[in-house]
Amino acid sequence: MLLTFLIARDGVLGIADAVSEHSTPDCICGAFDGRTFRDVGDPGWQAWDGADRAWNWRGSSEALLPTQPIEIERYVGPLLLSHGTSDRVWSVAMTRRLEARLQAHGRSPEVHYYEGEDHIPRSEAENTHHTQLLGFFARHLAG
Repeated sequence: MLLTFLIARDGVLGIADAVSEHSTPDCICGAFDGRTFRDVGDPGWQAWDGADRAWNWRGSSEALLPTQPIEIERYVGPLLLSHGTSDRVWSVAMTRRLEARLQAHGRSPEVHYYEGEDHIPRSEAENTHHTQLLGFFARHLAG
């Protein structure tokens, strides 16, 4: 999602013809360092604890600050978003915000919410997701 936004923003050739994201954050998040990982149950925990820079674009991380929105609305191609409603890694609210932002920009993303599913869906929901994903790409990439 972040790379697609950056390519669209900067007009780089070779942008994807269609994009799908599952359980994606709607903003840039900090780097993960297993040596300093804090569990969700720790007091004051934030998904981007430490706010270390995780991303670099064109030799710099200065414009990729944690909590900065990922402006995927700049991408004009087909977009599929999906999320489990009980995701314990990225809140489903992030995908709901992305969906609302895209709609506010006149976009109609294909969006699927998997009721009661965590970050990685269980078997039946995973099968449903793969069926939807394959259908999405077949509709938008078929020559």
